[in-house]
Amino acid sequence: MKKFHYFGYASNLDVSTLKGRLKKEPVLLGLGVLPSYGFRFNFENPDGSARANLVKSENESVYGLIFEINQEDFDFFLLSEPGYDFVQVEVFSQQGEMKAYTFISSDCKENIFPKKGYLETILRGGRANGIPNGYLAGIINRAGPIQ
Repeated sequence: MKKFHYFGYASNLDVSTLKGRLKKEPVLLGLGVLPSYGFRFNFENPDGSARANLVKSENESVYGLIFEINQEDFDFFLLSEPGYDFVQVEVFSQQGEMKAYTFISSDCKENIFPKKGYLETILRGGRANGIPNGYLAGIINRAGPIQ
């Protein structure tokens, strides 16, 4: 069975959230770091709240989780994140450098903020899976006024 690697950096840090977006059980490979990108809340939900996104930024890195996902979930998974492109990036992990897909949108908007529940999902998943506390504090700071 063919598989692909996925780098989750926001609500998919919460493994139960990711599982709800797939038909088959994903395999968590561990922590990953995506260099030369920054984490932002700049993708607009239809309700006007912000969702997480990645932007090119030479002096930043993004922590996330690397999963192995069954290829047969590929099309289904794409439908779970409308408005994002599914792009391949190079991430660093304990296994070394590897290619993984992640969600990025070029449709960015300023001065929008996430809902409290969405931010809590990101933080819960990050804490449960060993994302450094200092990095999570940076996500909280980026959230701005919570809706």
